[in-house]
Amino acid sequence: MWIFVGLGNPGGKYRNTRHNIGWKAVEAFAVKENLDWEGENSLIYALGEEYVLVRPVTFMNMSGKAVREAFKNWGKEREDIVVLHDDIDLSLGRVKIKFGGGTGGHRGLESVIYELGTSQFGRVKMGINIGFKPASLSDFVLQDFTEAELEKVKCSVERAGKAIDLIMKKGWQKAMNMINGEDPCSFR
Repeated sequence: MWIFVGLGNPGGKYRNTRHNIGWKAVEAFAVKENLDWEGENSLIYALGEEYVLVRPVTFMNMSGKAVREAFKNWGKEREDIVVLHDDIDLSLGRVKIKFGGGTGGHRGLESVIYELGTSQFGRVKMGINIGFKPASLSDFVLQDFTEAELEKVKCSVERAGKAIDLIMKKGWQKAMNMINGEDPCSFR
């Protein structure tokens, strides 16, 4: 079973922050698929026929605990885990699929790698860069998106949903070829 985990922070205070774009993506996919959310402890989940969508209720830096719990409940191979997360190195609206690799300094990914004991899982990286790297990255990722940015955020969330579909239906390589090569959100 595929496990798609949208990283973010719990609570209304963080709902519309840059760090929560992974949550937004799995929430939008659940709405598109008409799925209901269940659970409460460290994760909230929505079950599809061949996949589960997960929103960790842990804070970002402890996301790995929820991913480990999700894997324990539904996983067979770590390669079936896909983490959707914000990426400061990609421009706002850009979506990139990647399998394996480092953390790029992302504390949520660091936690996931630590708890799983491997970096061999998929990622759907969602850009949040607005043309510069801020002096305080931690402050920047906890800022709400501005009104002017919301159209690109919506486009990015839709692209991430398309990435989820493509990974399941076409496999990693075709999904990467189809998503990574184009950037339709830059024209909106």
